[in-house]
Amino acid sequence: LTPLQEKMAAKLSGARFRWINEQLYTCSSEKAMELLKEDPEMYDRYHEGFRKQVEHWPQNPVDIFIEKLQDMFKARQLPHSGGKTIIADMGCGDATIASSLDRPPYSKKFVIHSFDLQKTNKYVTVSDVSKTPLADEEAHVVIFCLSLMGTNFLDFITEAWRILKQRGFLWIAEIKSRFTDTDGAQFVEALKAIGFKHIDTDDSNTHFIIFQFTKPIPRDERRGAPKLKFTDPEAYVNLQKKRETAPEGKWLLKPCLYKKR
Repeated sequence: LTPLQEKMAAKLSGARFRWINEQLYTCSSEKAMELLKEDPEMYDRYHEGFRKQVEHWPQNPVDIFIEKLQDMFKARQLPHSGGKTIIADMGCGDATIASSLDRPPYSKKFVIHSFDLQKTNKYVTVSDVSKTPLADEEAHVVIFCLSLMGTNFLDFITEAWRILKQRGFLWIAEIKSRFTDTDGAQFVEALKAIGFKHIDTDDSNTHFIIFQFTKPIPRDERRGAPKLKFTDPEAYVNLQKKRETAPEGKWLLKPCLYKKR
């Protein structure tokens, strides 16, 4: 291609990415699955464009999660059952976490389930992340790395609650510009209403915020423990009422819409 043709091709590719990105952020996960079934190439075009966007970032959050899993494994801080830590990578894209950790010693100790709307490689299981095939309380760690897309993303969080073991970890990375407030406090309150306990918010990166939550043991199962109230039934009811008025993609996390360059 001539330099002019390359420039025109890049512009066209960028325009396609922005259109696909807007569709995926402004429809439900169920609708997104239908769109990708109608046009399977859409998924590849989206991820190609997304990779180009992330190349300009000082750091990719998926690398932070991989390093965190490695460090916690070495420090013996990861929860496990029978010597295995079950990890669910929700909206995994090309399953970078699973492929990066598919080597000793991690491959012997980690079981990584990578879910997304289309199968890009052997690691990916095709699934709407609002209804995965995992059993109740099967996973020790659930990860959403820039994957709370669509208008019903709180359904993904509710699914994370279902599949996560008690004392298990929920890790989330999301783009800073999506938050209706500067520090994601409203987002944290929504997850606390679902039942999660907030551990940490790291907003030190220029492009994204990382949140850590845990699934606490219900009060009545905590033998001799102080009566801590992690879940507020009224807050949960109010959250659901707000969702009935308008989907959370309208008021909790704004769609991630890229500007034309």
